[in-house]
Amino acid sequence: MLDVAGLNAFYGDSHILHAIDLAVGEGERVAVLGRNGAGKSTLLKSIMNAGPRAEGRISFGGRSLDRLASHRRTRLGLALVPEDRRIFTHLTVLENIAIARHAAAGRPVIAPEAIIERFDMLKPLVARHGGQLSGGQQQLLAVARALAGSPRLLLLDEPTEGLAPIIVEQMAHQIAAVCAETGSGLLLCEQNIWFARACTDSVTIIDTGRVVFKGDWASFDANADVAKRYLAV
Repeated sequence: MLDVAGLNAFYGDSHILHAIDLAVGEGERVAVLGRNGAGKSTLLKSIMNAGPRAEGRISFGGRSLDRLASHRRTRLGLALVPEDRRIFTHLTVLENIAIARHAAAGRPVIAPEAIIERFDMLKPLVARHGGQLSGGQQQLLAVARALAGSPRLLLLDEPTEGLAPIIVEQMAHQIAAVCAETGSGLLLCEQNIWFARACTDSVTIIDTGRVVFKGDWASFDANADVAKRYLAV
């Protein structure tokens, strides 16, 4: 579904990503791990044409995304949940989700109420404004809003940062369940290994903008030195 080959990304003269190769199949769930500054967020933004200058090949559903604007990539079925969430603070939870349905662009639309039913923490908050939510509640809302566009591939950028462990656990179960139910693929950039493992089937590790490991979680566990070398603080 998503095919990234030889991706180099730049902010001005700074070369952030170096010849990244990455693939996510239909309905597949892939984690990208790495320390702060490894290039994880830049990878997602490059896929969405949302900031960095990207060189290389990015295709989605067999279609090249070269020079395609970010909103057009969204309408093809890509949905990015950025690290800063970008919740509409003046809209209610229900309105935040409803407004995102425009991204579906012909794909079957899920009613906002049906999406909220999948997220237990959001059910009592439907009439609350986005600016009145806690960080964890905003993060769940950002994920729920992305699903309103019926994405084929959900891109999550550091969703657990700053959240309490109980919220992280609930979010992991709900994201995995929603992806399984809807058939949406997942590309998750994260530092929390437990969360990444709970949500995905395979893992790619990036260090200083380069891929240093690819495999399933069993392969990751069999290479303990990989986590020590590239993920330990």
